[in-house]
Amino acid sequence: MTSRFGRVVLLASRASLLRQVQRSTAFHLTRATAACQTRKIATTTVAKEQYLHGYKDSERYHGEYPGRTHYCGELRASNEGEKVVLCGWAQSSRDMSQDLIFLPLRDHSGVTQLVYRNSNDDHLKSQIQSLSAESVVCVEGVVKKRPEGMANKTQAAGDIEVEITKIYCLNPATPSLPFWPNQAQLPNEEVRLRYRYLDLRRQELQHNIRLRSLTANTVRNYLTENGFTEIETPTLFKSTPEGAREFIVPTRKRGAFYALPQSPQQHKQMLMAAGFDRYFQIARCFRDEDLRADRQPEFTQIDLEMSFIKIKDIQQIIEGMVTSIWDKALGKKLTKEHFPHMTYNEAMSKYGSDKPDIRFDMKINDIGSYAKDVAGDDAIDCMVVKKGSALTGGDLKAMQKVLDLTDDKNFAFVKINENNIHSWSSKCNSLRHSQHIAQSKQLEQLNQSLDIEQGDLVLVHKRPSYLYGGNTTMGRVRLLVSDLMQKKGLLTLDQNEKFKFLWVESFPLFTPDEQGIRAWQATHHPFTAPYDEDIPLLATEPEKVRGQHYDLVLNGMEIGGGSIRIHSPVMQTFILEKVLQLEKHEYKRFDHLIDALGGGCPPHGGIALGFDRLMAILCESASIRDVIAFPKAAGGKDFVVNSPSEVTTAQLNEYGLRLANVDEKK
Repeated sequence: MTSRFGRVVLLASRASLLRQVQRSTAFHLTRATAACQTRKIATTTVAKEQYLHGYKDSERYHGEYPGRTHYCGELRASNEGEKVVLCGWAQSSRDMSQDLIFLPLRDHSGVTQLVYRNSNDDHLKSQIQSLSAESVVCVEGVVKKRPEGMANKTQAAGDIEVEITKIYCLNPATPSLPFWPNQAQLPNEEVRLRYRYLDLRRQELQHNIRLRSLTANTVRNYLTENGFTEIETPTLFKSTPEGAREFIVPTRKRGAFYALPQSPQQHKQMLMAAGFDRYFQIARCFRDEDLRADRQPEFTQIDLEMSFIKIKDIQQIIEGMVTSIWDKALGKKLTKEHFPHMTYNEAMSKYGSDKPDIRFDMKINDIGSYAKDVAGDDAIDCMVVKKGSALTGGDLKAMQKVLDLTDDKNFAFVKINENNIHSWSSKCNSLRHSQHIAQSKQLEQLNQSLDIEQGDLVLVHKRPSYLYGGNTTMGRVRLLVSDLMQKKGLLTLDQNEKFKFLWVESFPLFTPDEQGIRAWQATHHPFTAPYDEDIPLLATEPEKVRGQHYDLVLNGMEIGGGSIRIHSPVMQTFILEKVLQLEKHEYKRFDHLIDALGGGCPPHGGIALGFDRLMAILCESASIRDVIAFPKAAGGKDFVVNSPSEVTTAQLNEYGLRLANVDEKK
């Protein structure tokens, strides 16, 4: 039954209700402020009260306000004389005189200069002067062309100004904002992540997030037009041994847990068995890994799978999709020639990386054939840096320290000058005792082969000839030296060719397990198919088996990786059990996939592109955090909502969990 008091409230007028809410809000804010002064409270509450200090709800307009007619960045000189309504965030006003006040107004499209020139309207003048920066306003006014010579060429609407006739303060901003989005000197990233909703108002981040939306729509349109079906796969999955650490989700059933998916890999293969032929998804994925500039615990990938195809079919689809993205996002036309191919062995031997940056040359050469007497079965990597002698000894020693090469007897560098050009090999431990290179004719041939000249820098490193993993020592040296050369203006990248794509193919199917738990681990993932001609080597020489695996590399960053999958349940079981040596309870976790393969699954393959990394390159951002609306900080911390956070004992009990103490962990 509704009480008499309840009926009175229900029958109260709208204006009365608003007054009650205002009084109640003011009362509780005052009460909370007083409580802060008399007792110790949580830091977050104090921060909130400090943040709201000076907020004037009484200045907020209540009631109907006119609808927006234009965005701030849309108005031009051709709109002169029009009555317009603009909405946005007021910036700091500038009083030029008693009768002239400028008020910049910003929305996502740009900034429009508002102007007050009405000396007879003291109320309007007072409203403008009382606005705190970042207050949300609606403005009625008339478009005026700016006086001759007063146009602002840096603003889209810089040729005009809007003379204010009426202003509505829809929500005043507190004067104690932690920072203003348009201020020249921004606070550190932790503060900006804490107040991400303020940081996102910055033009740079507005551009990045809107470009992300445009790109996602471009991907959807392109794939749909090419016969793909968008299908969602589960977010609550199961724990399977795929490499990276998983996020585990408890349930109320004792001992039963979900896991968040590292990728939709197994589900999309089952969709091929289900006959969907061409699947795609802009998928959320989760990995409990340490964060870097290009890594987040939750990330997005463009995921697709196709049946009855070859490697070239998938690569053709991806090249077409990337071409559409570059056209829509950057207005740049790409052609087939923008996507060269390279084998894993070539990439590792010539560039020292499985994701080589080919925007600059600086190739690595194996000169072991010139010094067989000391090389033996090893390779001797040699890299010549043109004009590299300009780097200081301090630069090079600092590089050695970063790469932990200071005491590595297999590494050496020599600056070539007129005195050592015919004897520089004697400065390298790996070559010093070579009788072959000691012969001047042999060294002369080497100098000619590598085009070694005075002023060059020669770097040498002896390594095992067997290539595996993501890079070699000389590959890491190559990247650091190129950075040093660019900083000193000795190496300039071609700005007309800012984007260098590369397909890297024919990876080894298996990589030695550096943790020593088993002999081998899957280079890509355990579902990658070997080349048909290498199948006989699976049981005898797995190190020689090549996988039908391909990566798309852009400017030295892997933006996508995929493979042709194993569609034979017998081969899949053999690899899991015999080659990777998984325990029975481990490979039994894949029974659902093995069953699907045996139920009539067609040959299939696919690829996943890292959407966040792709966007970081498109936006020329150093970190993927700048292209994600609400990213995590170091340690997976979300400063906006202060997560991860603790849960109550009651919640733990409901899920049959308890926190181990320090002694129990030991």
